[in-house]
Amino acid sequence: MKRIMKGPAFAFLLSIACLAGCSKNGVEGDPAGSEVPVLKVGHVGHDHQIALFVAALEADAFRETYGVWLREKKPREVYDLVEAGETLAELHVIKVGGGSRMPAAMERGEIDVGYGGVAAVAFFRDKGNPFKILCPLHTEGDMLVVSPDLPVTDWRSFVEHVKRSAKPVTIGYKAPVAVAKLIFMRALKEEGISYRVQGEGEADEAGGGAVELVNLQGGKNMVPSLASGAVDGFVMNQPQVSMAVAKGVGKVVADLSDLPPRGQWKDHPCCCIASTASVIEKHAAALKALMKLTLVATRYINEDKRRAARLASKWTKVPLEVEQESVPSIVYLARFTKRYKEGLNTWAEIMNEIGKFTGDLEGKTGEAFFDLTCDPTLLEKAASELEEKGG
Repeated sequence: MKRIMKGPAFAFLLSIACLAGCSKNGVEGDPAGSEVPVLKVGHVGHDHQIALFVAALEADAFRETYGVWLREKKPREVYDLVEAGETLAELHVIKVGGGSRMPAAMERGEIDVGYGGVAAVAFFRDKGNPFKILCPLHTEGDMLVVSPDLPVTDWRSFVEHVKRSAKPVTIGYKAPVAVAKLIFMRALKEEGISYRVQGEGEADEAGGGAVELVNLQGGKNMVPSLASGAVDGFVMNQPQVSMAVAKGVGKVVADLSDLPPRGQWKDHPCCCIASTASVIEKHAAALKALMKLTLVATRYINEDKRRAARLASKWTKVPLEVEQESVPSIVYLARFTKRYKEGLNTWAEIMNEIGKFTGDLEGKTGEAFFDLTCDPTLLEKAASELEEKGG
């Protein structure tokens, strides 16, 4: 028969166990006995998400100026999210990859907050996942890149080359619902150029020469495919564009924001911060602080793009000369501006036009689409609080 411990010895051991349990989540300087939630933050790992990287690398500047910062516990992996001296959450920063990998990881519960593409998040929202975009991270930075051997120098000469070509011009893209792909397809239609999407059986029957669109299964395959001659060019966002140029295997023909219909693609959406409805409800205070950090980090980036490029290179390990070309070409913003919402709506209209939405977002555009996919509440509160404090 087991002996049950009682008395002072038992009380002492119990107190030690309690202290050990509290210290696991408790943080020095926080109220006694408080527990700090852990939030798993997934990111793609390139310079579209540098608001997060800059915040992590420039913590001292943000603490002194704004009172919100990331306290490093393990470089590039674990940080305390601190505001006004209070630790609101422990962030576990995880690289999950681009395309659908980020929202897929959120769907599986592997991450709570995701930094990644608007298109992929919306595609998963269409499937019924309770995802919400909390904050944009940037716009633009998508370009048409072709082999240096292709006799074109700009969009107009590219159009003429395609129309004269006896065989299809092959252009790669990274994913079926990639914003760059959809912009490029619409521009081809405007120019009366027929196109085929390899493996999808899609075709626009317009006259003229032809473009064959090839799914290269992710951004990492763009530069190697162009270098090997597997494609004549690609439509893709930074930093792959600048990587192709730096390696001498590609040249920029056009910024996709300038493609026809003229003016329609300015401030088109790309990356964002997203989370699930349950995480937003449960961790509103921490996410609001993260929105503040995103706002001030974005301001920091825009104040000095060359400094931002150095920080991006330090985190991503992409060569500095590449980031110095890439970062200045991207429009970093952390607000749902009127222009941003117009760009988001244009993309939603195209997605519906080509039948890519078949669930919750089918037929949804304008405010209906925005309300289903975005929740600006915490971002607006964060911005208001910063303004009140003169930040």
